[in-house]
This record gives sequence, structure tokens and C-alpha cells, in this order.
Amino acid sequence: MKILIKNGILIIDGYKRIDNGAVLVEDNTITGIFKDYHDIDYDKVIDAKGNYIIPGLIETHTHGIIGYDFNTCQNQDMMKISDALIEEGVTCFMASLTCETHSYMLELLNRYESCDVSNLLGIHIEGPFLNKNNCGVMKEDCIQDPQLEIFNDYLKHSHKIKAMTIAPELPNALSLITYGNNKGIVMNVGHSSASASQVVQAQQYGAKGITHLYNAMGQHLHRDPGVVTGAMISDLFCELIVDGFHIHEDVIKATYKSIGSKRIVLICDANPCKGLADGIYHFSGKEIEIIDGKARVKATGRIAGSTIKLNQACQNMMRICGCSIDDVVLMASTNPAQLYNLPKGKLEVGYDGDIIVVNHHFDVLAVVNNGHIKKDMLS
Repeated sequence: MKILIKNGILIIDGYKRIDNGAVLVEDNTITGIFKDYHDIDYDKVIDAKGNYIIPGLIETHTHGIIGYDFNTCQNQDMMKISDALIEEGVTCFMASLTCETHSYMLELLNRYESCDVSNLLGIHIEGPFLNKNNCGVMKEDCIQDPQLEIFNDYLKHSHKIKAMTIAPELPNALSLITYGNNKGIVMNVGHSSASASQVVQAQQYGAKGITHLYNAMGQHLHRDPGVVTGAMISDLFCELIVDGFHIHEDVIKATYKSIGSKRIVLICDANPCKGLADGIYHFSGKEIEIIDGKARVKATGRIAGSTIKLNQACQNMMRICGCSIDDVVLMASTNPAQLYNLPKGKLEVGYDGDIIVVNHHFDVLAVVNNGHIKKDMLS
């Protein structure tokens, strides 16, 4: 099927634009980018009506949605998750798994190996090689020092592992970062008390990014520079949760000015209760309470993931930082695609035909995904 998305402002990749153009998608592949689109053969059409035509959003760090937890859900639930994410413009996503016992993690990996939902990019294992002093909401009794044997067990049970969060200051962490990188796994620094110099060293050993910058890590202190300082002086991609709760808005603005849109990757890091009403729920073995959309561990008050949508994170980024929609496309689509080496994140011939239409408020008006029109509020 040929789908033409026309009459909109094309944001190609966060750098280039076509002010009034069209994109042709055939069988989930972009086959044409046009300025003049009046004589094109197509089967279905979306008239963008002057709104923005952009690459689909890529969610690389989330733990679930509408009550479905990636650590407990079944394969038959994955399409419901995928459909829920489509509503916020997310056309592909990573399943982030919190720390578990080794045996249960292998069971999870086996389960995901048979999952065939096309929008699932793969698995992000958040741990277990984390610093217990920065555990966040992770199960502390499941955290341990890096072991190659355990890592290889993971790889034997699943070919879908695409990313791992690791604390580089732990024993054997640097060699494991190199090993994982050489296996094609994106190794990200996180849940860490590493110094700034150790973060830079981790990049030299193959690390590619930083997991949820500012949260569960050493901060930017003028006599004790930690992971946040390392983010500033390295070239690593930096995940950022822009819900105004995890990070103060002034710090978000400072991060945009210091690190810049070329290295920020917008994420939700949502807990599985995103999309549900305020109330008491369970996540990562803990009872959490959501009040006014803000989730905390009931016993300790610790933040327990976000409930924000990715298009809302884009809205917040534009409001807080005054950045352009082009910058937001870079941070929510192009950059994550580059980090994970995906044929996505750009309106370019040969790339996957994941395309959304948004207005200047970044409300999602239409979605094309897997060769089908999944949403169209413009007809």
C-alpha cells in the first residue's frame, strides 16, 4: 500500500526542512520525499493541513504503560502496549527491565525471544551491575558486581538485548562495557557513583550514553565532579526525563544550553502505571503511590518513574527551553535512532516509514506505522 502524507512542513532530521512537501510510504519504507507532490500515485492520503510532518518518536527507556509492566506482562499484552504508545506518537520502543534474580531474568528473556510485535525494538536491561548507593527503585538484593558469565547467560537466552545500564566504577565494569559494545549492545552509564573522569574513561572503553541524566547518580559538584560532570565533558548521549518532577526546570534549561540538542535523548522512563488514575500500585517490588501524576515509593517518598507521555516531554522541552520543533525532533527521534543505529528518525528515502503529524503544540494528529494509518484526526 502506498500512503502519501502531504501538505505539511517536513522536518527531515532536526536540521533540514521542506516548508510545504510530502512523504510517500510504501510497505513501511519511505520511497519518496517531495516538494512538488501533485502528480504522485498513492492508495491512501493524509492531508497534514499545514502542520508538521516528522519522523515517529522513539522511546528507548520505559517500563510499561496502562498497567502492563515489562517485567511481568505476557507477549499477548505487547500489542496493547504498542497501541497505547502510538497515541502519543511513539512508533517504536525499547522494553526496559528492572533488576530481578538471575533465574527470573532468564525466564523474562526467554519470553521476549518469542515476542513478534514489530514496534518492539528490543530489550534494555537496567542492571543488575549497578551501584547499590544509587539503586533508585531497583531491587537492592538483585544488584551485584559485573560478571561476564551472567552477561553471557543473558545473551544466550535472547537476541533482543539492545542496551544495558551499568555503573562503570564497579570491578570488571570497563571490560564488560567493551565486551558488550563489541557484541553490538549499547552500554549506558547509570545508577552510578562514578567520578567524571571515570565516565570519560567508560566512553573510551565503549560506553555510548548516560541513563536518565541527574537521577540515581553522582552530581555536578565543584570539588567532587560526578556522573553529571562526566556527561558535560564527554561526548555521550544523555537521556533526559522532562516532566518537571524528576529534574527542576532551570536544570533542564541549563542542560539544553550546556549539552545541547545534539546529545540529548528525550525519554519518559515511565512506570507501568502511566495512563492510569492516581492511586496505589506496585512497581519493582515496591508499593508506589501516584498523586497528581507524580509517582513515589510509598514507604520512602523516593521518585518511582514518570507518568508522562513522550509528546508531552517534547511540549515541555519547547516550553521550558524555548527550543524549536526541529530540536525536539532531533532529541526524540533522530538522536535515539543514531544511538541505536536504527534506519529510523529521519524523513529519508530507504528509512522506515514511521511518520507522525503534529501541530505547533506537539499534539499528535496522525500516525503512519508499519505500512498502515494508525491514527488520523485530520480527515
